Amino acid sequence: MKKNITLLIALVFFSYGYSQFNSDAPWMKNLNATKKSSELNEPLKFQEIVEAFNQYWKDKDHTKKGSGYKPFKRWENYWKHLVKNDGALPTPEEMLEVFNQKQELKSSRADVSNWQSLGPYIHTNTGSWSSGQGRVNVIAVDPNSPTTYYIGAPAGGIWKSTDSGATWSPLSDNLLQIGVSAIAIDPRDSNIIYIGTGDDDAGDTYSLGVLKSIDGGQTWDSTGLSFSDTRSSINEIYIDPIDNDKIFVSSNKGFYKSTDNGVSFTRTLNQDLDDVKLKPGNSNIIYAATRNQVYKSSNNGDSFILASSGLPSTGGRIVLAVTSDASDNLYVLSADTNFAFQGIYRSQDSADSFTRLDDGTEDLFGGSTQAWYDLAFEVSDGDRNDIYVGVLDVYKSTDEGASFSQWNSWSAPGTATYTHADIHMIRDINGIIFFGTDGGIYRSTNGTSTEDLTEGLAIGQFYRIAVSPQTSSNMVGGLQDNGGYAYSDNNWKNYYGADGMDTAIDPNNPNKYYGFIQNGGGLYFSNDAGATLGGSIGAPASESGNWITPLKMSKEGELYAGYVSLYRLESGSFNKISQPFSSSLDGIEIDPLNTDIIYTFVGGQLYKSEDRGVNFTNVETFTSSFITSVAVNSTNNDIIYLTTSNGVYKSMNGGVDFENISFNLPGDAKLVVKHQAFHPDNPIYLGTSLGVYRLDDTSNTWETFLINLPNVAVRDIEINENDGNITAATYGRGVWRSDIPVVSVASDLQLESVRVDNNSQIVCSSVSPKVIVKNNGTDAVTSFNIEFVVDNGSPVSQSWTGNLDSGGTTEVEFPETNITGLGEHNLSFEVLLSGDAFEVNNVGSLAISKNNSDTVGVNEFESNNDNLLTLGTLWERGVPSGTLLNNAASGQNVYGTNLAGNYTDSSISYLISNCYDLSIIESPMLKFNMAFDIELDWDFINVEYSLNGGESWVILGSASDSNWYNSNTLPNNVNCNNCPGAQWTGTDSTMKEYSYDLSNFTNEESFIFRFNFVSDQAVNKEGVIIDDLSIEGNLLSVDEFENAPVLSLFPNPSSDIFNIQWRNANNVSYTVTDLAGKLIASRKDVNSSENTAQINLSNFAKGMYFLNVNLNGVEETMKLIKN
Repeated sequence: MKKNITLLIALVFFSYGYSQFNSDAPWMKNLNATKKSSELNEPLKFQEIVEAFNQYWKDKDHTKKGSGYKPFKRWENYWKHLVKNDGALPTPEEMLEVFNQKQELKSSRADVSNWQSLGPYIHTNTGSWSSGQGRVNVIAVDPNSPTTYYIGAPAGGIWKSTDSGATWSPLSDNLLQIGVSAIAIDPRDSNIIYIGTGDDDAGDTYSLGVLKSIDGGQTWDSTGLSFSDTRSSINEIYIDPIDNDKIFVSSNKGFYKSTDNGVSFTRTLNQDLDDVKLKPGNSNIIYAATRNQVYKSSNNGDSFILASSGLPSTGGRIVLAVTSDASDNLYVLSADTNFAFQGIYRSQDSADSFTRLDDGTEDLFGGSTQAWYDLAFEVSDGDRNDIYVGVLDVYKSTDEGASFSQWNSWSAPGTATYTHADIHMIRDINGIIFFGTDGGIYRSTNGTSTEDLTEGLAIGQFYRIAVSPQTSSNMVGGLQDNGGYAYSDNNWKNYYGADGMDTAIDPNNPNKYYGFIQNGGGLYFSNDAGATLGGSIGAPASESGNWITPLKMSKEGELYAGYVSLYRLESGSFNKISQPFSSSLDGIEIDPLNTDIIYTFVGGQLYKSEDRGVNFTNVETFTSSFITSVAVNSTNNDIIYLTTSNGVYKSMNGGVDFENISFNLPGDAKLVVKHQAFHPDNPIYLGTSLGVYRLDDTSNTWETFLINLPNVAVRDIEINENDGNITAATYGRGVWRSDIPVVSVASDLQLESVRVDNNSQIVCSSVSPKVIVKNNGTDAVTSFNIEFVVDNGSPVSQSWTGNLDSGGTTEVEFPETNITGLGEHNLSFEVLLSGDAFEVNNVGSLAISKNNSDTVGVNEFESNNDNLLTLGTLWERGVPSGTLLNNAASGQNVYGTNLAGNYTDSSISYLISNCYDLSIIESPMLKFNMAFDIELDWDFINVEYSLNGGESWVILGSASDSNWYNSNTLPNNVNCNNCPGAQWTGTDSTMKEYSYDLSNFTNEESFIFRFNFVSDQAVNKEGVIIDDLSIEGNLLSVDEFENAPVLSLFPNPSSDIFNIQWRNANNVSYTVTDLAGKLIASRKDVNSSENTAQINLSNFAKGMYFLNVNLNGVEETMKLIKN
């Protein structure tokens, strides 16, 4: 049976090189209905499928979770890059030629790469509403070894665990990447494994048939079942438990049977099958399901008869379940022609007749209409009463289908039964329930909780990646259906959900991450490298972006986004820069030498702007394929590199003319090109659907750059010249990194970063900028100058002298500079060194928000002088005119999240107060009037404060405080993923005054607070309006201020540490007692020179305590709340 392994690998490649979409999808059914029978096996044109999809969705809401829209858009985004000139995707023969070219190139050139996987193998959820790591199509357990698990991924191959899912190893990295949708292990010999290739659910990969391993998955061979057409898929494989020579395969081409261990197969049922099950204890009886009918074999699969009595006459998809607890029973889960829930049916006579089990009162799909994509069904093998249904979420019955309840929630990752959304498989194996989802593999051993087993599986399907120019230890990427993944300190954090897309990192702050969701529907950012979700910024109201909406950061820290027009992020919202293009932008590239020059591309058209994106000129059009990326040479911006789906091009005159430099490249899709800066040979690196290639000015021959890299599509690459490495984002095998050759020069200074005091985001008065300069050259540097400009003002020069060795860094601090005018200001810097080899890395900039200072008094928001800082797109000042929210507390104007309608979904927006010096105010009290209409629990508003210029924020107060929050709901409850446990939510449309005592902060000279409004992904209302914002209290006289022993306590409440601060006291002591008066902590003779002390209550129970502080003989008692 052994086949030529070269042929096998080539066949496996076809699975990645060519695909048609899932034939169960409704638009595919509509398209096939227009074809003659003689045309049904012919390859479809790519545009035919896209047009059928668009036609189907004309009158449907694609924004609804579970609609089925997203799986196709993922498919379309990838496969459009493989379209040939005639509109078709490559044939197997053409892909074989491409594979042979790659193998020849790989063997003929020196390859200096050394790729290593960076995962994600494990992650921490820090902000995602549906945390996961990668899609799992199929799960299997070795029948001879219950601790040996297998999973199949749509583009990450097959993986094996020998310790019940604690650790995993890939089994297909030596082959070209394939999808796996079915796995079977021989019950008599665990070394024999069969896999059904392809992605049966979404068409990420198409099936070449069944492969077999006889050494536990170390190597693979072809079998007698292989597919030469491009519409085939496999959904199940079974080995006859009585006779392991017999193999049964379910596919959309029919039912296949082998009686000789897979050497040959015979098709015994010519139907488009979605599922197959063997009757427990009697493998002569086999059930097979088409989209709306059930067939039965009573002779071990040799022939079938229709067995659908009692089932609906029409339907969209059927899946089956059996149980050893009632071996004559067959259960059917049916979706209707719109792929919504249709019913659960049971036969008690081995499929001779069926009756409906459920009462039809509950939608077990949770409103989803994407059952063509994911539909999972299982009856417990040990207890027929336990039935599981999965589409978006899992529903469970404990009375054999008479009633069901929702068992979990995809948007509640903290709950006991959590799984990621989109359930592809539910399987009871040895009494353990396994779940395969878009986020990974989960297991339940008790039916009441799940355990995530995805740790160790690097199967992430990355769209884009961004690496900090300061350090490659910081990066952020976007994953298919698993949101934004942030990397720092060798750890991955999932800091937002949905489909993570294009990403960016602030060049001056390696911890400031940005990431889009699909279609640019929201920009999510983190200020701490993904440790928390800092907020989100909504899309422009009138425009939408592509599935992958491009995001690009300039070296000066300006962030651009490509919708139908080009936008720039300014003061927390997108500002339209250009006129609209013909359609949504596919990409953006900013000249690293002159940021006035910006390139964009749409389809095959390349545009260029020389005025920072205001005006664009069409400089080139490629008619035969899409442009996939553009890169500008980092030392000569006349040199432009460009990739299309089928070629690599170079311009020597700024895009006026291009020459094809594809040279000896194989014919795989060209996805991304990047230029390596600071190298005299100008190397460029190319990511393709097969891996990475390298070319430089010394040769016209491309080299492979592939050592250790799995054969997988590379969707994005980033180069960090300072660290000397390249990072690849793959679509199926996560993130990989390799060293690259670098060349050192004698003289090269780099402006590494810019910051202001305490990394403040908000400036209340003057600033003292600090610039970090690094010596990348081999020679020591003894002097240089730095020029500093605020906005477009006159430059200020600062000189530095000393000795800066090679590789060393130094910090240069500028004198205090006054910034005037509320809002965002730009600080730009340039390092000047005679003979510097690479001046491109000598500049940097920093955007700061200048805030106003304020004192006691009321802000009624009636004039422009009353404006506050805002971050995000929601908050605006004006006259409220909503249905419920339409009255100001005084005057006419308020601040509101939307003055005339509902707020937007998926938003985080801030209204930021002025800066207050509370040290000069006696008994300060925060007051404001507010009315709100917010989705109960899911959306909320609260108040946060900062003592360090916005670098970090803490929730102000708790729900137990008088006249404050109305909810203490905690995060990750079933009805709230974002709630911090202290918030307003629900509806109270009457303007009411709220207040909070700020006496604990009377030692703070720069106190800022902000209103934090958060909305989730669905359901919105009118929002919030706020008026008459004030800090009340008495201003201290000069003598009172200078002599007052001011005491402050924060945070309060706290779960562990409480901080005490004071001023003007040199004899300090304190005690802490509980409600019964028992002393639990005390300290005498506190070091008064530090003016601070900490109290640690982490080992004590939650509740109220009393703090008594003695300052120079004056005692003050305060309440401590431990939560």
